[in-house]
Amino acid sequence: MPSSTARPPRAPWLRGAATLLGTVIVVLLEFALLTTVYHSGDGARERQRAFIAADAALSAWAPGASTGPVTAEFDHLEAVVGRDGVHHDQTEALIAAQNSWRTDPYDTTAQQRLQRASDRLGRSLAGDVRFADRRAAAIHAALLALVSVGWFLWFRRVVRRHRELEHTVTQAHAQIHGEHRMSALVRNSADMITVIESDTMLSFASSSIRTVTGHDPEAMVGRSFLDVIAAEDRELVTSLLAAARPGDHPVTLHATHTDGRALLLEGTLTNLLADEAVNGWVCTMRDVTERTRLQEELSHQALHDALTGLANRRLFTDRLSHALRRRRREGDVGSLVVLFLDLDDFKIVNDSRGHHVGDELLTTFAERLRATTRGGDTVARFGGDEFAVLMEDVDVLVAREVAERIVAGFAEPILAGHQEIQVAASIGLAVAVPGEVTGEDVMRNADVAMYWAKDRGKGTIAVYDADLHADALARLELQSELAHAVDHDELRLHFQPNVDLESGRIVAFEALVRWQHPTRGLVPPAAFVPIAEQSGLDVPMGSWVLREACRSAQEHLNGPGEPVGITVNVTARQIADPGFVELVTAIVAETGLDPRRLELEITESTLLADREETVRRLGVLRERGIWVAVDDFGTGYSSLSYLSDLPVDVLKIDKSFVDQITLDGGPLVDAIVSLAGSLRLLPVAEGVETAEQAWRLRRAGCRIGQGFLWSKPVPLAEATELLQNELTLPLFHALSHEATRPVTVA
Repeated sequence: MPSSTARPPRAPWLRGAATLLGTVIVVLLEFALLTTVYHSGDGARERQRAFIAADAALSAWAPGASTGPVTAEFDHLEAVVGRDGVHHDQTEALIAAQNSWRTDPYDTTAQQRLQRASDRLGRSLAGDVRFADRRAAAIHAALLALVSVGWFLWFRRVVRRHRELEHTVTQAHAQIHGEHRMSALVRNSADMITVIESDTMLSFASSSIRTVTGHDPEAMVGRSFLDVIAAEDRELVTSLLAAARPGDHPVTLHATHTDGRALLLEGTLTNLLADEAVNGWVCTMRDVTERTRLQEELSHQALHDALTGLANRRLFTDRLSHALRRRRREGDVGSLVVLFLDLDDFKIVNDSRGHHVGDELLTTFAERLRATTRGGDTVARFGGDEFAVLMEDVDVLVAREVAERIVAGFAEPILAGHQEIQVAASIGLAVAVPGEVTGEDVMRNADVAMYWAKDRGKGTIAVYDADLHADALARLELQSELAHAVDHDELRLHFQPNVDLESGRIVAFEALVRWQHPTRGLVPPAAFVPIAEQSGLDVPMGSWVLREACRSAQEHLNGPGEPVGITVNVTARQIADPGFVELVTAIVAETGLDPRRLELEITESTLLADREETVRRLGVLRERGIWVAVDDFGTGYSSLSYLSDLPVDVLKIDKSFVDQITLDGGPLVDAIVSLAGSLRLLPVAEGVETAEQAWRLRRAGCRIGQGFLWSKPVPLAEATELLQNELTLPLFHALSHEATRPVTVA
């Protein structure tokens, strides 16, 4: 309570009135002082004017003139000066001098004395005027300074009061704006803001509680906060509120939306029980359900293949490393096996039928793979058409059985892109041996075993054997050197003639690739052609062979009669290349070769691998004059009904059938030749080594033969010489069926 002696606060209007009154008083005092000073100055100026008039009259007087005017002016001067009571002595002297001059106006001495007395009085009167003016100016300046200081002090007070008032108003506005802003933020915040009393009851709930949980904010006031939280987290909230520890407490709570959706809320419980304005716990929560789901999805995507949903390489290698560490801790108890799988001919399907078909094929393959493995095994897609299976605590025989089930599971064709596709997988099996083996070692061994499986044929299984590892490394080294050979002019072409069985004339040459290794010498085709086909090097190598064969045929292989043809083998991967047709067309145009001289030789399995697209591309080439031959006919899938629809000109009879012609009379050869005749195709026999084989082939109706009977594959120079000397090749009209001795050509 304030003291009784305390001065009551002044009203603002009273302080303003007092300031205004003081200002008026100061102005009036200044006016009075200035008036007095100016009156004082008026007397001095009047005396000075009287003196000037008297002095002028005296100066204007001349002897003989009347002295009246002078006397009158001096009498007036004496009256004015005497009235003000100033300069008494000088006035007396002036009166005495005037009286003396009046007695004798012609007395020069009297006149001079009067002049001197007048001058002294004049100087004094002038000084009075100056003094009066200076005093008035000084008083005016002092009063002006006083008034200015007063005005300044008043104005400063007014400005200070204005600033104080402005600051007060600004603070009030800021407080009101802050309250409105805070209210708007709370009202529009996406976070759910509530005030929880110590007994879990809500004393405030922001409108966002409706957005987050579906509850009405007004209805929630007075209800327990636990009604919003899932039962599994209510004990946590109760214990936090009961402990009443100060500060902020991050929490993650499960809740249920009024529509039944499960929610995950994340936020902070802040203890403001000591704050009188709050008197409770401020709970700020936000819905992180979708964010958490996305994080889990991203985490899953980081460790799983997007196409198949299987584990990816990263997850697989992590689990493999973890399994190996666990085995070492447990003393290498239990076997650990890795299966490494690769789909056979997947690239051909993917390139020829489109990526969407390839994706469907991979997805179905992954589903079958998952279905045929054990529940605890890790099945992963490494990328492309490579898959892996990690099997822990498994016997090697059991792992082999699983691999066999996987192979058997793909006996049934896969439906992809509305087409049935027969696929197979080559599987390499590697066992983690006890000791300091790493995950990289196991995966490398499984990869090596998988390549061994591919060498054995499609859909086979190979178990890694350390003794064969050196061979695998040599194979990898050869593959690397082959890639170098394609780019560094180490490949060569040899040519083997096709001979007319009636005339003995050479009608064509087959171009066969050879590898002239800088250190290994001439590498046999069987040693590097399979590697090229498995590694994809057959595409650039095949392009080189095609271009070089066409160039050689155009520039060198021209006999004395009609130009001979040139036959080039092409692989399924080459035909599956979208640019294959244009590549062949461009090479023919580039070399200037007549397209009717070029024959492309493909296997029966290549024709049937992607029948629709292969038929289309070969059909385009045939329309441009290029011949198409089926190599090794009858050894593949043996679908004779396909031949009538295929764009084929030549059937090449496999050597295995030619070898049997001398044993059983060659019924298969007769059938193939008859089939070729009915389909208007040209039969060509491969691997002819004896005169009897040639004679029987000619009698069966086969027109063309190829084999060591005439020539092995030879370099271009020797092929040119063969062509020039073709009349020396053996003829068969006179050969009898007893001629069975093979003819060896050096």
